[in-house]
Amino acid sequence: MASHAPHASQARRSFYTHDEDDNLTDEQRTRRARLHRVLVIIKITIFVLIWIFFSIFMIITPPYEPHEIVVSLDPNELRSVDLAEKPTGKYIYVKLKGKIDEDATYRSNRAGKNQSYVIVSAATFDSGTNRTLWSAKDWKVYLDDSEKYKVATVKNSFKIEGFDSKSLRAMDTHHDEFEEGAEERVMRASGGSDSPLKVSLLNTDDKPTALSVTANPNPLDVSLGVMYAMLLLCFLYVLIIFDIADRTFAALLAATTGIGILCMLGERPSLEQIISWIDMDTLMLLFGMMIMVAVLAETGVFDYMSVFAYHLSKGQPWVLIFLLCMLTVMLSAFLDNVTIIMLMVPVIIRLTECMGLRTTTVLITVALFSNIGGALTPVGDPPNVIIATNQYVVAEGVDFITFVAHMFPGVFFSIVVAWIFIFVVLRHRLFVGSDEQMRESIKNLTKTAAKFNEPRPSEEKMRRDILQRIEELKEQYRRKEVAKTFGLQPASNFIETLAEMEARYKIRNKPLLIKCCIALVFAVILFLMHSLPFMRGVTLAWAAMLAAMLLLILANKPDMDAVLDHVEWSTLLFFAGLFVLVEVVSELGLIDWVGDKTISMIQSVGNEHRVVTAIMLVLWISAVFSAFVDNIPIVTMMLKLAIKLSTNDELNLPLMPLIWAISMGVCFGGNGTLIAASSNVVAAGIANQHGYKITFMEFFIYGFPVMLLSDVVATIYLLIAHGLFTWH
Repeated sequence: MASHAPHASQARRSFYTHDEDDNLTDEQRTRRARLHRVLVIIKITIFVLIWIFFSIFMIITPPYEPHEIVVSLDPNELRSVDLAEKPTGKYIYVKLKGKIDEDATYRSNRAGKNQSYVIVSAATFDSGTNRTLWSAKDWKVYLDDSEKYKVATVKNSFKIEGFDSKSLRAMDTHHDEFEEGAEERVMRASGGSDSPLKVSLLNTDDKPTALSVTANPNPLDVSLGVMYAMLLLCFLYVLIIFDIADRTFAALLAATTGIGILCMLGERPSLEQIISWIDMDTLMLLFGMMIMVAVLAETGVFDYMSVFAYHLSKGQPWVLIFLLCMLTVMLSAFLDNVTIIMLMVPVIIRLTECMGLRTTTVLITVALFSNIGGALTPVGDPPNVIIATNQYVVAEGVDFITFVAHMFPGVFFSIVVAWIFIFVVLRHRLFVGSDEQMRESIKNLTKTAAKFNEPRPSEEKMRRDILQRIEELKEQYRRKEVAKTFGLQPASNFIETLAEMEARYKIRNKPLLIKCCIALVFAVILFLMHSLPFMRGVTLAWAAMLAAMLLLILANKPDMDAVLDHVEWSTLLFFAGLFVLVEVVSELGLIDWVGDKTISMIQSVGNEHRVVTAIMLVLWISAVFSAFVDNIPIVTMMLKLAIKLSTNDELNLPLMPLIWAISMGVCFGGNGTLIAASSNVVAAGIANQHGYKITFMEFFIYGFPVMLLSDVVATIYLLIAHGLFTWH
């Protein structure tokens, strides 16, 4: 009787998982099904309550319409703008748009000696004498004196002294039970009901000018906003980490909830504004490369590449993984790492199936090295593209060679440390679970094929491909006879497997392969040349789209549905939801809050330690945030922070070491979690198409330690190079 009893760990595993297991007893199946129903009911109830929350606020809250007025200013003229309503807090928010020198406005030390400006302030005036009763601290908005007309936008918040909730209520209701001194404070700050608070503008230029003024007397409460932003991010990660919901649905739900919170706080964005939050360049880049990879897969080149890599490795698993990782590093340094992952993942899946390796583990390893390799050059990773094309960075003399020279030591030693860690951790796990993964893949693909019982003509080819892959996997599973050592010895059936692979996996359509190579070479040329001055109009996104259009023209596809069926639409939706969520978090004030805290921490140390402190803070803030939020919006935030630090007259920090800290932080931080970098998400999406599921926790187990080790290496390198030897 004891011999038939399930092991305790097996019982726990069967109770908490939803996977089917033929070894379970009837009691265990019943108990697991009951628990599953309870969890589903709880999940649906919570989701419905969240849906009710944001639905109500979206229905009852109209889009926020800012009070925008165009003000014309004659030379030495003072004009004022009335606020739409009375302020209820301690701050009012003012945004100006016009021919403004944004750089000089935010960084006064960059302003010209005789550069003209407009003095902006919050003030109250006596309506009878037109005398200023009270004024906030002046804000100098420098005007752009160049002949080239360029509209810029600047923002600022004014602190209103003397305003508190009790005095405001007293002013609104005109009660006689004023606290002693309250009326005096209100009159001093607001001038009474006849002298409301206004935004004043004084033109010191000898020429007339005009500015668009947007004043919000009751901006969002930053303390509440930061708290809600943190809760939103925690909510997203709970959904993904514990696999409560699909990651695409989780991102959409979190983003919609964030919009609901903005509605609740009276800051509902318009639909046009929400759409503008989505980074279309990233989505276009992914879409274009997905189309090219879908067409390229029809040629059989991925199967052929897997045979070639298997031949080079002589059947030795660790040699094979090393070759794949180093190839990925080199390619990711000069091409977008998302593109490289799209090309490499199908090849890796074929190889791991043939050699009996754990597929998801090898895919995660290659994705990690792709993110590290992409940090080397300005074109290797989208965050580096944003950094290298920034006008302030370019003004510091950062070109391709300078960028590579400063990044190479940190990237090289990070690769070495990451490889040692991966080898030590995986030397006993490389084959563990490969059988189960292959069975799971067969089961997932069978479920997918069952959806095409009555396929449309456009779906027939996809169904045939899935059925063919199921048969290949079944045969691989039946015939798998791999020596499961630490992976240091070649496979015992190397010659037999190689001969079979060479006979089966060949180029199926050479003319189409030539056309694909033409399109890919065109894309690569544009990727490498897009930063040149005469090619600024071609971004990475347009390079991918133009190459995809060229390939579709050359391939002359009669049925576009067959191509579009291979596009990872769920991945694109996931990124769209994530972009909206990050912008919501920014609107709630979390990013500005982090920036302000960073500046105050740097100011708290002595001058001789400020460079070192700034490097460590910028690098680790970039890494930690990039590990939990997509690194593209994070690099934008951190770049603004670095420029703000370098142009602060009190801090007087060099910009160069902060730039390298940001680049290493966001690129290495992309290894922290599954959703931290675009390449990770794309790898998981393509693996899912082949029946393999990369979970958040599996990626976290390997990726987060690699992120920590890489950033420790980067910290040591930057402190030595810029703290000790002052390379900058």
